[in-house]
Amino acid sequence: AIPSAKMVWLLLVLLPCALAGSFDANRMRLIKHVNPAGNVSRSNFLFRGSLPVNANHTFAKAEMVAQATILAKAANLTLPSSFYIVILSLLDPLEIEDAIVEINYFKEHPTEGQYNNWLTVGDLVPPESLSGAKREALAKNLSQWQLDKLPAKMAEIDKLLDQAYPTGNALFYLHCEAGMDRTGEMSGSYYMHSLNYTFAHALAVDNSIETRSIEQASQNAFQWYCYYLYYTTQPWRNCSLP
Repeated sequence: AIPSAKMVWLLLVLLPCALAGSFDANRMRLIKHVNPAGNVSRSNFLFRGSLPVNANHTFAKAEMVAQATILAKAANLTLPSSFYIVILSLLDPLEIEDAIVEINYFKEHPTEGQYNNWLTVGDLVPPESLSGAKREALAKNLSQWQLDKLPAKMAEIDKLLDQAYPTGNALFYLHCEAGMDRTGEMSGSYYMHSLNYTFAHALAVDNSIETRSIEQASQNAFQWYCYYLYYTTQPWRNCSLP
């Protein structure tokens, strides 16, 4: 049987993602700090980064927390001494060897946190390759066709950050393998959604993580999210590539 277009798309996107990685503190960034439900005695931190797994295939909790402490201090914040870890993994099924390290860690230490997986693959079609009318129609209906469901994911991150957790504080860690492409897609979208960054600013932050630019499919996806915002609620946005 001939594979469907969607299956070919997934294979093309997932195969390059299956390269093994390991934790790189230099790729970790603080995205947002909130006091859930306005309670100043509680703190939730959202970070982005690379795979939180060491070269010896162990969960890089100590290394992740050490860098989180440094980043919080740089933002004039104090990382609490105790917190619940919420992993937001964007890994795909071909990366199960890395995912299982995190999954097993939280199975063995269930009171320390939880592992969540959001398969993220990007979009093959750049928004600017389409006519204005076609782009507008697709952008307005992004939630209906985009595999990564970025509008829903943005709302879900907001909801997660505003919850109270067992220790009173939470450390959210959003990651893929390199902390650059799929992480850039999700983070770039959140920069626009929550921090009101322009598309150009969000893209610049993504591209500052490494010495290369964000992968095309990931860039396409969060540019589509920018157009979604533009055509639905934020007509002031400029979603063109800088």
